[in-house]
Amino acid sequence: MKEERQPLAGWHGGFFLRDANDTFRLYPKGRLQLDFVSSFGSGVSDVKAADGGNALQPRFFARRARLEFDGEFLKRWSFKLDVDFGGQALGNANGKTEVSAASAGAEPTAETARFAAVQSTSANAALADFWINYSVMPALNFMLGQFNSPFGMEIQSSSNAITFMERNIAMRSFAHPEGKSIGLMAWGDVADKMFFYGLSVVAGDGQNRPGVDGDVDFIGRVFARPFAGDKKGLLAKAQIGLSAQHGERDQDYVGYDYAPIRTGHGYTLWSGGYKDSLGRQIHVIPSSTQNAIGGELRLPIKRVELRAEAYYLANNTREAVEGYQLAHTERLGQVKGLGWYVQLSAWPVGDAFVTGDPGYSPRPVKVDLTKEPEKPKSGLEVAALLAGINATYDGASRGGAYDENTPGAEGGPGTDLNVMQVGLAANYWHTKNVRLSVNYNAYLTPGSGSDENLLRVPGNTLKRTDAHALHELGARVGLSF
Repeated sequence: MKEERQPLAGWHGGFFLRDANDTFRLYPKGRLQLDFVSSFGSGVSDVKAADGGNALQPRFFARRARLEFDGEFLKRWSFKLDVDFGGQALGNANGKTEVSAASAGAEPTAETARFAAVQSTSANAALADFWINYSVMPALNFMLGQFNSPFGMEIQSSSNAITFMERNIAMRSFAHPEGKSIGLMAWGDVADKMFFYGLSVVAGDGQNRPGVDGDVDFIGRVFARPFAGDKKGLLAKAQIGLSAQHGERDQDYVGYDYAPIRTGHGYTLWSGGYKDSLGRQIHVIPSSTQNAIGGELRLPIKRVELRAEAYYLANNTREAVEGYQLAHTERLGQVKGLGWYVQLSAWPVGDAFVTGDPGYSPRPVKVDLTKEPEKPKSGLEVAALLAGINATYDGASRGGAYDENTPGAEGGPGTDLNVMQVGLAANYWHTKNVRLSVNYNAYLTPGSGSDENLLRVPGNTLKRTDAHALHELGARVGLSF
Protein backbone atom coordinates (compact mmCIF):
# COMPACT_ATOMS: atom_id res chain seq x y z
CA MET A 1 0.00 0.00 0.00
CA LYS A 2 1.43 3.36 -1.02
CA GLU A 3 2.20 5.68 1.91
CA GLU A 4 0.16 8.87 1.85
CA ARG A 5 2.37 11.88 1.08
CA GLN A 6 1.98 14.90 3.32
CA PRO A 7 1.48 18.31 1.63
CA LEU A 8 4.40 20.69 1.30
CA ALA A 9 2.33 23.76 2.15
CA GLY A 10 -1.06 24.63 3.55
CA TRP A 11 -3.01 25.13 6.78
CA HIS A 12 -2.83 22.71 9.70
CA GLY A 13 -3.98 24.76 12.64
CA GLY A 14 -1.64 27.38 11.15
CA PHE A 15 0.15 28.07 7.87
CA PHE A 16 3.21 25.97 7.04
CA LEU A 17 5.82 25.52 4.32
CA ARG A 18 8.30 22.62 4.19
CA ASP A 19 10.73 20.91 1.85
CA ALA A 20 10.10 17.42 0.43
CA ASN A 21 12.50 15.79 2.90
CA ASP A 22 10.94 17.63 5.85
CA THR A 23 14.34 18.98 6.84
CA PHE A 24 13.17 22.59 7.05
CA ARG A 25 9.78 24.01 8.01
CA LEU A 26 8.58 27.61 8.06
CA TYR A 27 5.45 28.83 9.87
CA PRO A 28 4.50 32.34 8.71
CA LYS A 29 2.33 34.03 11.31
CA GLY A 30 1.07 37.45 12.29
CA ARG A 31 -1.09 39.40 14.67
CA LEU A 32 -3.13 42.56 14.34
CA GLN A 33 -4.72 44.31 17.32
CA LEU A 34 -6.94 47.34 16.70
CA ASP A 35 -7.87 49.23 19.87
CA PHE A 36 -10.27 51.93 20.99
CA VAL A 37 -9.41 53.54 24.33
CA SER A 38 -10.91 56.29 26.45
CA SER A 39 -10.23 57.71 29.91
CA PHE A 40 -12.43 59.46 32.46
CA GLY A 41 -12.29 60.66 36.03
CA SER A 42 -11.67 63.84 38.02
CA GLY A 43 -9.75 66.34 35.91
CA VAL A 44 -9.24 64.10 32.88
CA SER A 45 -11.07 66.38 30.44
CA ASP A 46 -9.29 69.46 31.80
CA VAL A 47 -5.68 68.34 31.21
CA LYS A 48 -4.29 70.38 28.32
CA ALA A 49 -2.37 68.90 25.41
CA ALA A 50 0.82 70.60 26.60
CA ASP A 51 0.54 68.64 29.85
CA GLY A 52 -0.09 65.25 28.23
CA GLY A 53 -3.83 65.55 27.62
CA ASN A 54 -3.65 63.92 24.17
CA ALA A 55 -3.09 60.51 25.77
CA LEU A 56 -6.34 60.90 27.74
CA GLN A 57 -8.59 61.62 24.77
CA PRO A 58 -10.73 58.89 23.11
CA ARG A 59 -8.76 57.41 20.23
CA PHE A 60 -8.59 54.50 17.82
CA PHE A 61 -5.23 53.06 16.78
CA ALA A 62 -3.27 49.93 15.90
CA ARG A 63 -1.87 48.56 19.16
CA ARG A 64 0.09 45.85 17.36
CA ALA A 65 0.77 44.97 13.74
CA ARG A 66 3.30 42.18 13.88
CA LEU A 67 4.83 39.82 11.37
CA GLU A 68 6.12 36.54 12.79
CA PHE A 69 8.23 33.75 11.38
CA ASP A 70 8.64 30.50 13.27
CA GLY A 71 10.52 27.52 11.93
CA GLU A 72 12.09 24.10 12.51
CA PHE A 73 15.13 22.55 10.89
CA LEU A 74 17.26 19.43 11.31
CA LYS A 75 14.69 18.08 13.81
CA ARG A 76 16.29 19.60 16.90
CA TRP A 77 16.60 23.25 15.92
CA SER A 78 13.88 25.89 15.91
CA PHE A 79 13.75 29.67 15.64
CA LYS A 80 11.47 32.67 15.93
CA LEU A 81 11.63 36.18 14.45
CA ASP A 82 8.89 38.73 15.21
CA VAL A 83 8.90 42.33 14.00
CA ASP A 84 6.38 44.73 15.52
CA PHE A 85 5.13 47.63 13.39
CA GLY A 86 2.39 48.79 15.78
CA GLY A 87 2.12 51.53 18.32
CA GLN A 88 1.41 54.63 16.17
CA ALA A 89 2.98 56.95 18.73
CA LEU A 90 2.75 60.72 18.30
CA GLY A 91 6.02 62.58 17.97
CA ASN A 92 6.38 65.63 20.27
CA ALA A 93 2.83 65.19 21.55
CA ASN A 94 3.07 68.06 24.06
CA GLY A 95 5.01 70.45 21.80
CA LYS A 96 7.95 70.72 24.23
CA THR A 97 10.59 68.54 22.52
CA GLU A 98 13.54 70.81 21.76
CA VAL A 99 15.78 69.86 18.83
CA SER A 100 18.47 72.47 19.46
CA ALA A 101 18.99 75.45 21.73
CA ALA A 102 20.79 77.40 19.02
CA SER A 103 22.76 77.01 15.83
CA ALA A 104 26.32 75.69 16.16
CA GLY A 105 28.58 78.34 17.66
CA ALA A 106 25.70 80.69 18.57
CA GLU A 107 24.73 81.82 22.09
CA PRO A 108 21.43 80.15 23.07
CA THR A 109 18.47 82.47 23.70
CA ALA A 110 14.73 81.97 23.87
CA GLU A 111 14.49 83.01 20.23
CA THR A 112 17.14 80.58 18.92
CA ALA A 113 15.48 77.41 20.26
CA ARG A 114 14.15 75.00 17.64
CA PHE A 115 11.53 72.36 18.36
CA ALA A 116 10.41 69.12 16.75
CA ALA A 117 7.23 69.07 14.68
CA VAL A 118 4.22 68.98 17.00
CA GLN A 119 2.06 65.81 17.03
CA SER A 120 3.86 64.35 14.06
CA THR A 121 3.36 60.77 12.98
CA SER A 122 6.05 58.48 14.31
CA ALA A 123 6.63 55.39 12.19
CA ASN A 124 8.56 52.69 13.98
CA ALA A 125 9.49 49.05 13.76
CA ALA A 126 10.97 47.06 16.61
CA LEU A 127 12.12 43.52 17.23
CA ALA A 128 9.74 41.68 19.51
CA ASP A 129 11.00 38.10 19.83
CA PHE A 130 14.05 36.67 18.12
CA TRP A 131 15.69 33.46 19.24
CA ILE A 132 17.20 30.15 18.23
CA ASN A 133 16.41 27.02 20.23
CA TYR A 134 18.21 23.69 20.39
CA SER A 135 16.33 20.73 21.89
CA VAL A 136 18.39 17.97 23.48
CA MET A 137 15.18 16.37 24.79
CA PRO A 138 11.83 17.70 26.12
CA ALA A 139 13.45 18.13 29.54
CA LEU A 140 16.45 20.10 28.23
CA ASN A 141 16.36 22.94 25.72
CA PHE A 142 18.68 25.89 25.16
CA MET A 143 17.30 29.18 23.83
CA LEU A 144 19.48 32.09 22.73
CA GLY A 145 18.13 35.51 21.77
CA GLN A 146 15.35 37.82 22.99
CA PHE A 147 12.37 36.15 24.64
CA ASN A 148 9.71 36.58 27.33
CA SER A 149 11.62 36.43 30.60
CA PRO A 150 11.10 33.27 32.69
CA PHE A 151 9.46 35.30 35.43
CA GLY A 152 5.85 34.66 36.38
CA MET A 153 2.79 33.29 34.65
CA GLU A 154 1.53 36.63 33.28
CA ILE A 155 4.89 37.64 31.78
CA GLN A 156 5.27 34.26 30.07
CA SER A 157 1.83 34.44 28.43
CA SER A 158 1.53 35.70 24.86
CA SER A 159 -0.21 39.02 24.25
CA ASN A 160 -2.49 37.01 21.94
CA ALA A 161 -3.84 35.01 24.86
CA ILE A 162 -3.86 37.20 27.99
CA THR A 163 -7.34 37.82 29.42
CA PHE A 164 -7.11 41.61 29.60
CA MET A 165 -5.98 43.80 26.72
CA GLU A 166 -2.80 44.65 28.63
CA ARG A 167 -0.93 42.91 31.42
CA ASN A 168 -1.92 44.12 34.87
CA ILE A 169 -0.10 47.02 36.52
CA ALA A 170 1.63 44.88 39.16
CA MET A 171 3.47 42.80 36.54
CA ARG A 172 3.99 45.24 33.65
CA SER A 173 5.00 48.25 35.77
CA PHE A 174 6.58 46.84 38.91
CA ALA A 175 7.47 43.17 39.35
CA HIS A 176 9.12 42.77 35.94
CA PRO A 177 8.55 45.80 33.68
CA GLU A 178 11.24 44.70 31.22
CA GLY A 179 8.98 41.88 30.02
CA LYS A 180 11.55 40.48 27.62
CA SER A 181 15.23 39.69 28.10
CA ILE A 182 18.25 39.20 25.85
CA GLY A 183 20.41 36.22 26.74
CA LEU A 184 20.49 32.44 27.16
CA MET A 185 17.82 30.27 28.77
CA ALA A 186 17.75 26.58 29.64
CA TRP A 187 14.22 25.23 29.92
CA GLY A 188 12.16 22.07 29.78
CA ASP A 189 9.24 19.90 30.86
CA VAL A 190 9.87 17.01 33.23
CA ALA A 191 7.80 13.95 34.21
CA ASP A 192 5.17 14.23 31.47
CA LYS A 193 4.69 17.98 32.04
CA MET A 194 4.21 17.71 35.78
CA PHE A 195 7.19 20.02 36.31
CA PHE A 196 8.46 22.97 34.25
CA TYR A 197 11.56 25.09 34.64
CA GLY A 198 13.24 28.03 32.92
CA LEU A 199 16.63 29.35 34.04
CA SER A 200 18.30 32.24 32.23
CA VAL A 201 21.41 34.39 32.15
CA VAL A 202 20.51 37.70 30.49
CA ALA A 203 21.72 41.25 29.97
CA GLY A 204 18.93 42.46 32.26
CA ASP A 205 18.47 45.87 30.65
CA GLY A 206 15.17 45.08 28.90
CA GLN A 207 13.76 44.62 25.44
CA ASN A 208 15.98 45.70 22.53
CA ARG A 209 18.60 47.21 24.85
CA PRO A 210 21.85 45.22 24.69
CA GLY A 211 23.73 45.16 27.98
CA VAL A 212 25.22 48.55 28.75
CA ASP A 213 27.48 47.29 31.54
CA GLY A 214 29.43 44.09 32.14
CA ASP A 215 26.97 42.63 34.65
CA VAL A 216 24.27 40.04 33.97
CA ASP A 217 20.97 39.07 35.57
CA PHE A 218 19.90 35.62 36.65
CA ILE A 219 16.17 35.00 36.17
CA GLY A 220 14.39 31.74 36.87
CA ARG A 221 10.92 30.26 37.07
CA VAL A 222 9.76 26.81 38.15
CA PHE A 223 6.25 25.49 38.55
CA ALA A 224 4.66 22.13 39.23
CA ARG A 225 1.35 20.48 38.46
CA PRO A 226 1.15 18.00 41.33
CA PHE A 227 -2.12 16.42 40.15
CA ALA A 228 -1.28 16.17 36.44
CA GLY A 229 -1.13 12.37 36.65
CA ASP A 230 -4.90 12.27 37.01
CA LYS A 231 -5.63 13.75 33.59
CA LYS A 232 -9.41 13.78 34.06
CA GLY A 233 -9.35 15.05 37.64
CA LEU A 234 -10.70 18.48 38.63
CA LEU A 235 -7.22 19.64 39.65
CA ALA A 236 -5.27 18.11 36.76
CA LYS A 237 -4.02 21.53 35.58
CA ALA A 238 -3.69 23.18 38.98
CA GLN A 239 -0.21 24.64 39.34
CA ILE A 240 2.00 26.39 41.85
CA GLY A 241 5.28 28.07 41.04
CA LEU A 242 8.16 30.30 42.07
CA SER A 243 10.11 32.99 40.20
CA ALA A 244 13.17 35.02 41.17
CA GLN A 245 15.58 37.57 39.71
CA HIS A 246 18.98 38.85 40.82
CA GLY A 247 21.16 41.36 39.02
CA GLU A 248 23.54 44.28 39.34
CA ARG A 249 23.65 47.72 37.64
CA ASP A 250 27.03 49.43 37.41
CA GLN A 251 26.54 53.13 38.17
CA ASP A 252 29.52 54.04 35.98
CA TYR A 253 27.73 52.67 32.89
CA VAL A 254 23.97 52.49 33.55
CA GLY A 255 22.23 55.82 32.99
CA TYR A 256 18.72 54.93 31.79
CA ASP A 257 15.70 55.80 33.93
CA TYR A 258 14.07 53.47 36.41
CA ALA A 259 10.90 51.92 34.95
CA PRO A 260 7.82 54.14 35.41
CA ILE A 261 4.49 53.01 36.81
CA ARG A 262 1.92 53.27 34.00
CA THR A 263 -1.69 52.31 33.45
CA GLY A 264 -2.75 49.87 30.73
CA HIS A 265 -3.41 52.74 28.31
CA GLY A 266 -0.01 54.24 29.03
CA TYR A 267 -0.74 57.10 31.44
CA THR A 268 2.28 57.63 33.72
CA LEU A 269 1.32 57.58 37.40
CA TRP A 270 4.95 57.83 38.57
CA SER A 271 8.02 58.46 36.44
CA GLY A 272 10.61 58.56 39.21
CA GLY A 273 11.84 62.01 38.19
CA TYR A 274 11.22 65.32 39.94
CA LYS A 275 12.48 68.91 40.14
CA ASP A 276 14.81 69.60 43.05
CA SER A 277 14.88 72.83 45.09
CA LEU A 278 17.24 74.37 42.52
CA GLY A 279 14.84 73.67 39.66
CA ARG A 280 17.01 70.91 38.19
CA GLN A 281 15.42 67.80 36.68
CA ILE A 282 16.40 64.76 38.74
CA HIS A 283 16.43 61.26 37.24
CA VAL A 284 15.99 58.04 39.22
CA ILE A 285 18.30 55.36 37.81
CA PRO A 286 18.66 51.64 38.67
CA SER A 287 21.98 51.10 40.45
CA SER A 288 23.72 48.26 42.27
CA THR A 289 21.65 45.25 43.40
CA GLN A 290 18.26 44.39 41.84
CA ASN A 291 16.32 41.56 43.49
CA ALA A 292 12.81 40.11 43.13
CA ILE A 293 11.14 36.92 44.32
CA GLY A 294 7.60 35.60 44.49
CA GLY A 295 5.14 32.94 43.46
CA GLU A 296 2.15 32.00 41.34
CA LEU A 297 -0.99 29.90 41.74
CA ARG A 298 -3.47 28.68 39.15
CA LEU A 299 -6.67 26.73 39.86
CA PRO A 300 -8.75 25.93 36.76
CA ILE A 301 -11.84 23.90 37.67
CA LYS A 302 -14.27 23.05 34.89
CA ARG A 303 -15.27 26.46 33.43
CA VAL A 304 -13.83 28.66 36.18
CA GLU A 305 -10.24 29.70 36.81
CA LEU A 306 -8.45 31.48 39.63
CA ARG A 307 -5.00 32.98 39.05
CA ALA A 308 -2.82 34.83 41.54
CA GLU A 309 0.75 36.07 41.69
CA ALA A 310 2.71 38.13 44.24
CA TYR A 311 6.31 39.37 44.08
CA TYR A 312 8.49 41.30 46.50
CA LEU A 313 11.33 43.35 45.08
CA ALA A 314 14.15 45.45 46.47
CA ASN A 315 15.86 47.48 43.75
CA ASN A 316 18.65 49.91 44.56
CA THR A 317 18.67 53.26 42.79
CA ARG A 318 20.66 56.44 42.45
CA GLU A 319 19.66 59.98 41.52
CA ALA A 320 21.41 62.21 39.01
CA VAL A 321 20.83 65.62 37.45
CA GLU A 322 19.63 65.60 33.86
CA GLY A 323 22.55 65.79 31.46
CA TYR A 324 24.91 64.28 34.04
CA GLN A 325 23.41 60.79 34.44
CA LEU A 326 26.72 59.11 33.61
CA ALA A 327 28.99 61.72 35.18
CA HIS A 328 27.69 62.36 38.68
CA THR A 329 25.49 60.84 41.41
CA GLU A 330 23.56 63.01 43.84
CA ARG A 331 22.35 60.31 46.23
CA LEU A 332 21.59 56.59 46.60
CA GLY A 333 18.15 55.18 47.34
CA GLN A 334 15.90 52.17 46.93
CA VAL A 335 12.52 51.03 45.58
CA LYS A 336 11.06 48.15 47.56
CA GLY A 337 7.66 46.59 48.09
CA LEU A 338 5.04 44.18 46.81
CA GLY A 339 3.30 43.77 43.46
CA TRP A 340 0.36 41.36 43.36
CA TYR A 341 -2.84 40.39 41.56
CA VAL A 342 -5.81 38.04 41.80
CA GLN A 343 -7.84 37.21 38.69
CA LEU A 344 -11.07 35.23 38.51
CA SER A 345 -12.44 34.22 35.11
CA ALA A 346 -15.22 32.03 33.72
CA TRP A 347 -16.42 30.71 30.36
CA PRO A 348 -20.25 30.84 30.55
CA VAL A 349 -21.00 30.32 26.83
CA GLY A 350 -19.39 28.04 24.25
CA ASP A 351 -16.11 26.21 24.76
CA ALA A 352 -13.90 26.81 27.79
CA PHE A 353 -10.22 27.81 27.79
CA VAL A 354 -10.12 28.51 24.07
CA THR A 355 -6.68 30.14 24.38
CA GLY A 356 -5.06 27.19 26.17
CA ASP A 357 -2.89 27.30 29.26
CA PRO A 358 -1.15 30.53 30.34
CA GLY A 359 2.53 30.92 31.07
CA TYR A 360 4.06 28.88 28.23
CA SER A 361 5.74 31.56 26.12
CA PRO A 362 8.32 31.32 24.61
CA ARG A 363 7.98 27.82 23.17
CA PRO A 364 8.86 26.49 19.71
CA VAL A 365 6.01 25.72 17.33
CA LYS A 366 5.57 21.98 16.72
CA VAL A 367 3.10 20.74 14.11
CA ASP A 368 2.36 17.04 13.61
CA LEU A 369 1.08 16.69 10.04
CA THR A 370 0.18 13.03 10.60
CA LYS A 371 -2.61 13.97 13.01
CA GLU A 372 -5.78 15.89 12.38
CA PRO A 373 -5.63 19.41 13.86
CA GLU A 374 -7.78 20.09 16.89
CA LYS A 375 -11.33 21.16 16.20
CA PRO A 376 -11.52 24.97 16.49
CA LYS A 377 -13.10 26.23 19.70
CA SER A 378 -15.11 29.37 20.36
CA GLY A 379 -16.40 30.82 23.59
CA LEU A 380 -17.17 33.79 25.80
CA GLU A 381 -14.75 34.63 28.62
CA VAL A 382 -15.57 37.03 31.46
CA ALA A 383 -13.12 38.06 34.15
CA ALA A 384 -12.57 40.26 37.20
CA LEU A 385 -9.18 41.51 38.34
CA LEU A 386 -7.77 43.01 41.52
CA ALA A 387 -4.11 44.08 41.34
CA GLY A 388 -1.91 46.36 43.34
CA ILE A 389 1.45 47.89 44.08
CA ASN A 390 2.27 48.56 47.72
CA ALA A 391 5.79 49.92 47.73
CA THR A 392 8.04 52.79 48.75
CA TYR A 393 10.75 54.90 47.14
CA ASP A 394 13.29 56.64 49.37
CA GLY A 395 15.73 58.70 47.31
CA ALA A 396 18.63 58.78 49.80
CA SER A 397 18.09 55.79 52.06
CA ARG A 398 21.50 54.34 51.11
CA GLY A 399 23.57 57.52 51.19
CA GLY A 400 23.92 61.13 50.11
CA ALA A 401 22.26 64.32 51.25
CA TYR A 402 18.51 64.78 50.86
CA ASP A 403 17.23 67.71 48.83
CA GLU A 404 14.05 69.14 50.32
CA ASN A 405 12.12 67.74 47.33
CA THR A 406 13.66 64.25 47.51
CA PRO A 407 11.18 61.51 48.49
CA GLY A 408 11.96 60.57 52.08
CA ALA A 409 13.37 63.97 53.09
CA GLU A 410 12.28 65.29 56.48
CA GLY A 411 9.36 67.63 55.89
CA GLY A 412 9.39 66.75 52.18
CA PRO A 413 7.53 64.26 49.99
CA GLY A 414 6.64 60.88 51.43
CA THR A 415 7.85 57.59 50.07
CA ASP A 416 4.65 55.67 49.25
CA LEU A 417 3.99 54.12 45.83
CA ASN A 418 0.47 52.79 46.28
CA VAL A 419 -2.06 51.93 43.57
CA MET A 420 -4.85 49.40 43.20
CA GLN A 421 -6.25 48.27 39.86
CA VAL A 422 -9.84 47.02 39.65
CA GLY A 423 -10.70 45.52 36.28
CA LEU A 424 -13.52 43.83 34.38
CA ALA A 425 -13.17 42.11 31.00
CA ALA A 426 -15.33 40.33 28.46
CA ASN A 427 -13.79 38.50 25.49
CA TYR A 428 -15.49 36.61 22.71
CA TRP A 429 -13.00 34.22 21.14
CA HIS A 430 -14.04 33.06 17.67
CA THR A 431 -11.41 30.35 17.79
CA LYS A 432 -8.10 31.39 19.32
CA ASN A 433 -7.39 33.42 16.17
CA VAL A 434 -10.05 36.14 16.54
CA ARG A 435 -10.96 38.07 19.68
CA LEU A 436 -13.47 40.81 20.47
CA SER A 437 -12.72 42.43 23.82
CA VAL A 438 -14.15 45.09 26.12
CA ASN A 439 -12.20 46.16 29.22
CA TYR A 440 -12.83 48.52 32.12
CA ASN A 441 -10.09 49.37 34.60
CA ALA A 442 -10.01 51.74 37.56
CA TYR A 443 -6.66 52.80 39.06
CA LEU A 444 -7.10 53.94 42.65
CA THR A 445 -4.31 56.00 44.22
CA PRO A 446 -5.22 56.83 47.84
CA GLY A 447 -3.46 59.95 49.07
CA SER A 448 -2.30 61.08 45.63
CA GLY A 449 -2.08 64.83 45.20
CA SER A 450 -0.45 65.15 48.62
CA ASP A 451 2.86 64.18 50.18
CA GLU A 452 1.34 60.87 51.22
CA ASN A 453 1.53 59.10 47.83
CA LEU A 454 4.09 59.78 45.09
CA LEU A 455 1.70 58.58 42.36
CA ARG A 456 -0.32 61.18 40.48
CA VAL A 457 -3.58 60.86 38.52
CA PRO A 458 -4.60 63.53 35.95
CA GLY A 459 -6.57 65.58 38.47
CA ASN A 460 -3.47 65.98 40.62
CA THR A 461 -1.66 67.78 37.77
CA LEU A 462 -4.35 70.46 38.16
CA LYS A 463 -3.53 70.76 41.89
CA ARG A 464 -6.68 68.90 42.93
CA THR A 465 -6.15 67.09 46.21
CA ASP A 466 -9.47 65.21 45.99
CA ALA A 467 -8.54 63.31 42.79
CA HIS A 468 -7.46 59.76 43.57
CA ALA A 469 -8.61 57.67 40.60
CA LEU A 470 -8.25 57.24 36.85
CA HIS A 471 -10.77 55.16 34.88
CA GLU A 472 -10.00 53.57 31.51
CA LEU A 473 -12.35 51.95 29.02
CA GLY A 474 -11.02 49.95 26.09
CA ALA A 475 -12.12 47.69 23.24
CA ARG A 476 -10.09 45.50 20.91
CA VAL A 477 -10.53 43.55 17.71
CA GLY A 478 -7.65 41.11 17.46
CA LEU A 479 -6.60 38.75 14.69
CA SER A 480 -3.78 36.21 14.88
CA PHE A 481 -2.83 33.31 12.64
